Amino acid sequence: MVLEAESDKIPFFKQYFSVIILAANVLVFIWQFTDPTGNMRIDYAFVPSEFFARQKLWTLLTSMFMHGDIIHIVMNMWFFIIVTDNCEHAMGHIVYIITYFASGLAGSLLHALSTVIIPVYGPILANIPSLGASGAIFGLMGVYIVYYPQNKFYLPSASGTSMRKVNAYYFIITYFIAELTYAIYSLYDPFGSSTAHFAHIGGFIAGIIIAGIAKAAKGTRKKT
Repeated sequence: MVLEAESDKIPFFKQYFSVIILAANVLVFIWQFTDPTGNMRIDYAFVPSEFFARQKLWTLLTSMFMHGDIIHIVMNMWFFIIVTDNCEHAMGHIVYIITYFASGLAGSLLHALSTVIIPVYGPILANIPSLGASGAIFGLMGVYIVYYPQNKFYLPSASGTSMRKVNAYYFIITYFIAELTYAIYSLYDPFGSSTAHFAHIGGFIAGIIIAGIAKAAKGTRKKT
């Protein structure tokens, strides 16, 4: 588990959209559990083949609040809580929520595109439902390193018996490179993982671009 090494003194519950998104993810997960078929409301997940057929386009949005199991949502929301308050505080509420959804959409779209470029098995993968907040959260990771590259995280050591402190830039870039490696490898072995790595890549790129533009625009306004 990743932990913030130092208190940033940013009150989480005053980051209103962050609170709403967290609550929405939890409530949707509970709603998924009420599915009488036991399929976790999978009809609301994003399916690339449906997207290309211009069917159920609303799943681009609903899939961002769904999760496959308890581990999936706990891991996503844990890291969401760590980074989201900083991001919303730095960007402002409106730019933050635009960035969150834009990152999630970019993640789903790149994931869909990956099913087109993967040889042989692409059409099969295009029919597999995709769900989770990971694309949007990777977008927040991109935002975080633009605004807080020197913040510190605690990570478990290799032995797991202690924690080591690293700066945010090192951790997030290393994590992104790992995801990029997995994504490229999935072109050759698409069934080696059930994770939509290209969704993570798309979300991260969208987040870092929007954050870079927002930060530059803010600096320009201050100078004029």
